[in-house]
Amino acid sequence: MGLFLTGASNPNSDWTPLAPQFDGFMQVATVRNVDMRPCPKFVKAYMHNGYLKSLNEVVHFYNTRDVYAYPVTSGNCPAGTTEKVNCWPQPEVPQTKDMTVGNLGLTSQEESQIVAFLKTLTDGFTRPYPDFTSFTGTCQ
Repeated sequence: MGLFLTGASNPNSDWTPLAPQFDGFMQVATVRNVDMRPCPKFVKAYMHNGYLKSLNEVVHFYNTRDVYAYPVTSGNCPAGTTEKVNCWPQPEVPQTKDMTVGNLGLTSQEESQIVAFLKTLTDGFTRPYPDFTSFTGTCQ
C-alpha cells in the first residue's frame, strides 16, 4: 500500500505523507476459487509477490514461518536446510509481519486436510474448459 501512495499512480498526492505507515501492507484476496487455473498444468503464483507456487506451500508457510525463520534473503538458506520446507527467509518489510500465525503446530496431515478444504471453495464456473479434469489442449 505504501508503494502505491508514493508512486506515480497515486491519484491524490495529499495521501503521500501517509505512505510510510502503510509500507509493506497488502490487500488480502478472497479464497473463493483459490485453486482455479486456466488448465490443470498451469502453475499459479500465490502471495503478493508470487513467491509460493502451490496451496501446499501457502499452508506450510503459515504453519511454520516462525519455526524455520532465518535472517537471510531468498536463495541463501543455510546448508542443511531447504527453502520453503525448513527455511523461510526474512520478510521484505519486517515491521508489518503478522504475528498471529507462523507457528501453528500442524502436522503434515493437517496441512494436507486444509489444502483439500481450500480446493472445495470453487464455485463451479470453469469456462473456457467446462470440465477441467478432461482438458486435452494446451494453455494459451
